Amino acid sequence: MVRIPKANRMTVDGLRKLFSGLLGRRKPAEAEPQDPESRAGFEQTVIRLQQMVEERSFVDVRFPGRADSVYQSLILKVDPHERYVLIDELFPAHGQYFISPGDEVEISSVRRGVPVRFHSWVKSISIDEIDGLPAYRLALPDSVQAKQRRTHFRLALDTDSGVRLRIRGPDGERLLCTVLNLSQNGLGFSCQGNLSESLRESPLLRNCLLSIPGQPEIGCDLEARSFEFRKQPHRHTVVGARIDNLAPASARQLEQYLVLTQRQQRRETVRR
Repeated sequence: MVRIPKANRMTVDGLRKLFSGLLGRRKPAEAEPQDPESRAGFEQTVIRLQQMVEERSFVDVRFPGRADSVYQSLILKVDPHERYVLIDELFPAHGQYFISPGDEVEISSVRRGVPVRFHSWVKSISIDEIDGLPAYRLALPDSVQAKQRRTHFRLALDTDSGVRLRIRGPDGERLLCTVLNLSQNGLGFSCQGNLSESLRESPLLRNCLLSIPGQPEIGCDLEARSFEFRKQPHRHTVVGARIDNLAPASARQLEQYLVLTQRQQRRETVRR
């Protein structure tokens, strides 16, 4: 049984305040590096991990140097004061029999269509007094990799942004998808069901329709570059794709939306 943390959504500003408050309680000898670059990197690591806690992001857990076994878990807590990340029990459950303090761990996930990864090691293992299930305390990583290996910056979109995508399903039916991130030449989206087999056979998606609130629909083709089927929190497929055959007028329309939305996001960040 997986324990789910309380869904208390927090803004980035709120996370920074929490972060600062926790560091304020540290002993002087244990304080974080004071140079701006190191402190900013540490703060960004904590914020990214805390966002994964708040979003209940499932993570894949691997043990480098062992057989290629992958387990699933949840990040339950991030503690910058004690410098640890707490993850839930592993699924499948037999993984718990092969873990010992000191073991190296690789954690990976996909957040809003962007791969996230970090390396750590097991500091300690605790057993819940009520249900007897284990939890694993990992060392807080120095950094969390979330690099976008693309020429155009991908703008992350909230699920309530209203940007939607319609594609043709395996049987020719129209499927409504949620756009997770967007750029001038590509996007990431989530679609209900398992599309892995159809995308493996034919990664080209023709006659797609991109809907942006208050603007005409944009017709285009898509070439799936990556895809991952996930069973939690519901059965869906996360796809990263390149935009092809975009008309010049549609390209200008898309560029205008990206500029305006990015500007708005920056203004909201400044207000915080």
